[in-house]
Amino acid sequence: MHDELICMIGTDHSLASADVRSAFSLPADVREDVLALARAKLGATGVVLLTTCNRTELWASFDGVDAPVRSVDEHGVPQPDDPMLKTMCEMHMVKPDDYARYFMCRFGDEAVSHLFNVACGLRSAIVAEDQIVSQVKQAVAYAREIGVVDSVLEVLFRQAITAAKQVKSGVRFTRAYASAVEQAVSLLDEEGVDFPSTTCMVIGNGEYGRLAASTLAARGAKVLVTVRQYTHGAVSVPLGCTGVPYESRYDYLDSCKIVMSATTSPHYTLEREPFEAARTSNEPIALFDLAIPNDIDPSIGEVPGCVVRDIDSFATQIGSENAQAIEAAQRLLASGMSEFWSWFNRRDILSHTKTPSTVFFPLFVDLGDKRAVFIGGGTIALRRIRTLLPFVGELVVYAPEFSPELEHIAFDGAIKLEHRLYDESLLDDADIVFACTNSAEINDTVWEACKRRGILVNICSDRNKCDFYFPGVAQNGNMVVGVSAGGRDHRRVRQLKARIESLMEEEDF
Repeated sequence: MHDELICMIGTDHSLASADVRSAFSLPADVREDVLALARAKLGATGVVLLTTCNRTELWASFDGVDAPVRSVDEHGVPQPDDPMLKTMCEMHMVKPDDYARYFMCRFGDEAVSHLFNVACGLRSAIVAEDQIVSQVKQAVAYAREIGVVDSVLEVLFRQAITAAKQVKSGVRFTRAYASAVEQAVSLLDEEGVDFPSTTCMVIGNGEYGRLAASTLAARGAKVLVTVRQYTHGAVSVPLGCTGVPYESRYDYLDSCKIVMSATTSPHYTLEREPFEAARTSNEPIALFDLAIPNDIDPSIGEVPGCVVRDIDSFATQIGSENAQAIEAAQRLLASGMSEFWSWFNRRDILSHTKTPSTVFFPLFVDLGDKRAVFIGGGTIALRRIRTLLPFVGELVVYAPEFSPELEHIAFDGAIKLEHRLYDESLLDDADIVFACTNSAEINDTVWEACKRRGILVNICSDRNKCDFYFPGVAQNGNMVVGVSAGGRDHRRVRQLKARIESLMEEEDF
């Protein structure tokens, strides 16, 4: 049963080189459409794509539907006709026959164990590295945002993230580095680089680029960070660094001894021909390519004085000195996995045996004298509160902490925030409830309490536990239009909402 419901296919640093993994990096502007198509093609109830510099994994669940017949050998290697391999390769426009040997498939218990180990960094190129848990969190958050995740994958990923955080805070690993950036800096130390007298350039202003810039600046280096100017304003530059135009990056090469590049660009950020043209000397320069696909043309390493290292240069191994830490981590992971399977085995009871309809009646309700209660104060709560504010009489948010945006809204007096852990008394006098926490257990508890009390409730993480669905709302004065796709196709809802808003402006309703 478990093996048929949860499965994944993936490649990582242990199975494929950086060049091979580069073929499985999706541009952000096509990811939404490609993931929606992948879910439809597989007939899955939910999908999540986890992609980092070291791995690309496609996760799928088939809750209450038949999974496709798989074609995998006894070692977990997919055959070219395997449905998930074919889907993965179609997503990235490559041929399954060329890449099957680089992938591994896992099902059920093995897949769940793999995700928990990945989330806490035990299967990272750099053991117990710090970035992976946030990357796992971002993967499921993106799938949730575009409406392709289901409750099984939602809860699985959340439980894995929670267990990984427990490992991070409760287990001490003997390790030299927490990231490839730290390892690169250590390598430069060994080579005798005097950072205070060194100018470095960091190409990229994303999470990893900012980490690289901040780490180098902390060592006393002069750090130039390339930035692009977008229509919504300039990107931020880490403290102690200087922003330079990305378009002028080649102009600064002669003054730099170190270059680190970490972008999501599908193209080289440094190409050999303009690189050579910009160099006026053969002074040594160390280049670190921290991206997949590669940012730096590898042939630049053939230029006199240049050394190029890619992300695979920084792999580490788990040593015997970490045996006790590994045991402690595995105990925490086992507990988290047990909690997930416990939820999984009782999910039908929790869902109140309710099968959601696919079409919903649009009922417009006067909420002017109603009390709306939100449990959870994060991004999802923020989006729904912004939409609900013009319509509801009283809005109260309970959470241990709140996003800065919610605190700003509360400062203006529009909503009330209370720093409280959940208990059922928070539902007293509530007319409508939204559970928006990152804990499946708390959300389930809120749902059960609301069902007992007869309160309308919406659980953000599980469409089976919703008395109503939050629509896309287009408003112009007294004219209000709600758009719903049954809690499923959020992309189409956003598109139609935008068209309706445009029509409202054109017709001046």
